[in-house]
Amino acid sequence: MKLKYILPFLVAFSAELNAQDPHLSQYFNVPVFYNPALAGSEIQNMRIALDYRNQWIAPGVSFKTQTIALDKIVNRVGFGLMINKNSAGKDGFSRLSILGGISYTARFGDKKLNRLTAGFQVGVLQKSFNPANLTFDNQYTPDIGYDPSASSGETFANTKVSRPDVNAGLNYSYGLGNGEVKVKPFAGVSFAHINRPNESFIEENNGNPIRTTVYGGAAIRCSDILELKPLVYFMKQDAFQELNAGVISQINLKNTNAVRFGLFYRNQDAAIIYAGYQLGKVFLGTSYDFNMSKYKPGGSGAYEISLVYTPQGKAKGKRVEEGTVKPVNKKKAPEPKLTPPESYILAPVRVAASIDVILDEPLPLKTVAQNQKSKTGIQNQEKNNLNYEQAGYVVFKNNTTKYDLNNRFDVIEATIDYLFKYPQQRVLLAGTASDAEFSNNSHIGMQRAETVKSYMVQKGIEADRIDVMDLKNTLPKSFVEDGQPTQRLSRTDIYLIK
Repeated sequence: MKLKYILPFLVAFSAELNAQDPHLSQYFNVPVFYNPALAGSEIQNMRIALDYRNQWIAPGVSFKTQTIALDKIVNRVGFGLMINKNSAGKDGFSRLSILGGISYTARFGDKKLNRLTAGFQVGVLQKSFNPANLTFDNQYTPDIGYDPSASSGETFANTKVSRPDVNAGLNYSYGLGNGEVKVKPFAGVSFAHINRPNESFIEENNGNPIRTTVYGGAAIRCSDILELKPLVYFMKQDAFQELNAGVISQINLKNTNAVRFGLFYRNQDAAIIYAGYQLGKVFLGTSYDFNMSKYKPGGSGAYEISLVYTPQGKAKGKRVEEGTVKPVNKKKAPEPKLTPPESYILAPVRVAASIDVILDEPLPLKTVAQNQKSKTGIQNQEKNNLNYEQAGYVVFKNNTTKYDLNNRFDVIEATIDYLFKYPQQRVLLAGTASDAEFSNNSHIGMQRAETVKSYMVQKGIEADRIDVMDLKNTLPKSFVEDGQPTQRLSRTDIYLIK
């Protein structure tokens, strides 16, 4: 085949890939895929997401999209990394994108329920093809037909192009992590290839069109068990545009497990069914696109699978600093024998039924019914006569507000996970101190409670969901466990407010 015949083919292929970036039906499971501002969104530590999509447009020709993404949140700053590969057919054409990004969230408004996040990504966009997978006229003979050992007679000066790529986006959300807000809307916009990288094999000026994505939706808490999330996603790139609308229903099970079901419609293209299962920190999602486009007679739909892992962080080193947790006693904690100060009236202590909270192996919980009338913690009359279930405690070093980093995740991170899982839940942090500590610092109990609260707020829990108080002289100095006295002061107890 002469070069003049292959040139139009490469031009057409280049234009086809430029006209439309790869798309995902489960885009919401890989947030940094469509908006760099979503790096670190709706997680407490880290998220690792994988997505595989196989779309058959015509017999023998498949379009495969493989994505792996990692993002992490540190206070209000999110970091993201994404690798996306899109391959077309069996002829070796592929497109690879490697992007790293950062985002920052600002909170504002009443109770700081409004969040506005900006983010950007920079990286490399590469397009390539393998001539060995192509066939040419010179390889066909009248006698035997196609002869793969025959020379193609063609030489290619360029089979791979790599260019820098820049993306940017904004995201707005309301009420995230606040249990009093039942409808939590969100919306965003992003722009990909804003530098219009030239990725053509043979043309000098063939810049990749800017891809504009606009989306919105809301998380609607119908009950403690059921949540609905309607979603709308619109994408435009050059002459191509896509509108995807649907709804996901989530049914919460025990612990942090959940099942999800969804139905979507992508205009003039496909109807999509979606199902997923959350098991602890691991989520598996599956979907199938029923082809409704003009290509339906030539091929089937597309299947897609996603796997998302959201681990808790792991401690590093032995250093000690403020906001560190000492290991929780794995033995069943005895019932706290509270001696109330004048500002608290306690009902008799009773053992609460298990409520499947916090850890994979939940800590034993104890409930104390309390009427609160002090100036700290819950103050208004409507919030009196509440029950408190003990979820754990954080032990501090003597005369300090420091706790051990190596075991922070045993209690505080587990409580944070629970608060994100059940956004209507609130907690009470009760700080304590020994007589000797109190004589040196009369506010140390409250300071310890505030230390734990500050860490929870940094991780995204709304401050108004966390009440604090000083329980000086309300706990005995020690209790006997298996015949051994154990110090019970110098700590902050965490109670779930029921």
